[in-house]
Amino acid sequence: MDTFKDEIGNLKIVTRVIAVGVLVNFLIIALIQGPDAVGFDPTYGTITSILNFVIAFLTTGILYAIYIVFEVKKTWDLAHMHSVLFTVVVVQMLFALGAVFNNNSVFESTLNATTIAEVSGSFTNTVFLFYGLYIYLLVRTDKRRKNQLSKRTQLVGNIFSAIIVPVQILTLFGLVPAVVFVPLFILGGVILYPLFIVGVGDAISNYKE
Repeated sequence: MDTFKDEIGNLKIVTRVIAVGVLVNFLIIALIQGPDAVGFDPTYGTITSILNFVIAFLTTGILYAIYIVFEVKKTWDLAHMHSVLFTVVVVQMLFALGAVFNNNSVFESTLNATTIAEVSGSFTNTVFLFYGLYIYLLVRTDKRRKNQLSKRTQLVGNIFSAIIVPVQILTLFGLVPAVVFVPLFILGGVILYPLFIVGVGDAISNYKE
């Protein structure tokens, strides 16, 4: 494949893989491991870590596609947030496999796999905050320009941002109880985000240079 246009069909598939990966990851954590699971599980922890790595790696490719399709560089605030989010996703990717490597390492370490997994997971709220801000700016920019995203995808993106950004900010100050946070996190991260990324894939597939 020599040009971005040649890769459009593949990128649409990639967005579907990301969406499925997010759902599978959640099902493993919520249903197989369960909410009472504590510490790094050598089996399921390894699976979810690898899934998180794959999701983050594929997301960097989609972010690059978004940069082209939505002409991100022409809008300062979106371009700035794009750079921030891309960096965050790369860091997320680097941290994803840390616990697995530590658990299977032949060398001794003062840190155990559980500690590393918890450190990696501590970034999750910040990552979602950036995703919320980024999606808000992307949808706003798209509405002002070509409306490449479908109306449904724009609506999903706005709802995602309207839920995630305030909840993450309030959580920073401990103002969101778990009984409220968990269902909102599931709604935003497990339902709305996969729907949005699929919609982005559709927009990419319709791109014409």
